[in-house]
Amino acid sequence: MSHGHAHHGHHGHSAVRSLTWALGITAVFFVVELVGGWWTGSLALVSDALHMGFDLTALGLGLFAAQVARRPADPKRTFGYQRVEVLVAFINGVTLILITGIILREAYERFFSPQDIKAKEMLVIAVFGLLSNLAAGAVLYRSSRANINLRGAFLHVVSDALGSVGAVLAGIIILTTGWRQADPLVSLLICLGIVVTSYWLVRDSVHILLEGTPSHLELEQIRSALEGLPGVASVHDLHLWSVTRGTESMSGHVVVQSDAHTAATVRAGARLLKERFGITHVTLQVETSGQPECEDTVPPAGEPE
Repeated sequence: MSHGHAHHGHHGHSAVRSLTWALGITAVFFVVELVGGWWTGSLALVSDALHMGFDLTALGLGLFAAQVARRPADPKRTFGYQRVEVLVAFINGVTLILITGIILREAYERFFSPQDIKAKEMLVIAVFGLLSNLAAGAVLYRSSRANINLRGAFLHVVSDALGSVGAVLAGIIILTTGWRQADPLVSLLICLGIVVTSYWLVRDSVHILLEGTPSHLELEQIRSALEGLPGVASVHDLHLWSVTRGTESMSGHVVVQSDAHTAATVRAGARLLKERFGITHVTLQVETSGQPECEDTVPPAGEPE
């Protein structure tokens, strides 16, 4: 097994564990907020519960993706199934945007026709909802930095937490001033937070699906580093992309001087890309000046050369 697969296998197990815990926490408080919103008459609680319901779907999809991504590569899926995580992240981002339409419509009607709200009970339920969001977010946070699927789930939970904060503030305002429009107004603020977080998620997942250059890597820096190797005359046709977040691949043409040792140049290039840039899946096509092209493929780290 290559280092890349072992590394992803470790993170895959961690992703499944994190998502399972977050799914359980969210499921319990989805029921609490939904029933509590209906009982107290609070749109902020209902919208937050609705958002939490979409989170359940998102976390369920995320858990499915994390399980599928652990499957090994096969002749039909030579990169394995890791990109399923990116597809699910994209779906999660789109569903987050759809949530806003549902909440905005109800908030508009409620703002001009405010309803009676049990502010004290609403406040208590909102506080418990916020605590559940913080607990689920803490479970997902560490793994979300290296996994776009978990990042999508984490952003769902973060936007939920913002909604819970809003519901707490609405409860306090209604309880102290009696201004019931605070409830739908908070729902509008929840929508703003949803739009922002979903935009980030959709943007990043689309970038990966379009084979964009990973944001933490600079193509020209990699080109310059390869051209600085002994015996390398020039580098061209560089392609750099992510299979999923944290799993980068690169291919390129390296023109070497006629007296250069091709195999040594390939090994030096592979070592450079791994140690300086963290890229382990590399294919270098070597061209000798004035002679026909030849191709050398660098195996992933850990496999025999």
